[in-house]
Amino acid sequence: MNFKFRFQSLLELRRRERDEAGAAVGQANLAIQRVDQQREELNQQRVSMRKASAESRTGEVSVDRLLSAGRYDMQLEADEQALLQTRRELVQELVRRQHKLTTAEAELKRFEKLKSQDQHRHAAELRKVEQAEADDATGRRIALAIARRDKS
Repeated sequence: MNFKFRFQSLLELRRRERDEAGAAVGQANLAIQRVDQQREELNQQRVSMRKASAESRTGEVSVDRLLSAGRYDMQLEADEQALLQTRRELVQELVRRQHKLTTAEAELKRFEKLKSQDQHRHAAELRKVEQAEADDATGRRIALAIARRDKS
């Protein structure tokens, strides 16, 4: 008598959902890392631009160059703010996906526990049937031995 879990298809579905939720969390983490990397690159550009601007301030100062550097710095600041907003949104999405993953893991554990309980119940029923068969065989042997003894 082979064991067949009655909710096997649901168990597999929950396992797939958990795996997909885990992959979604990984994707959100990668997106946050990319935004962090872009912010770091922006900060490096701003530092190098400010350093170059400070070095060029000796001697003649070009007003156009200063205005251009100021506009570029403002653009980099706007880009930085946009990346910060994107990062905040990504963190919110990450939290949502982590919650979904936690829920999917709980559902999967519930079905795995149910499967384990069903397997134990099935094994106990098999042992009970085997014991009953063994008791019947022993009873027949004893009855046969008594019948032979009574004939003698």
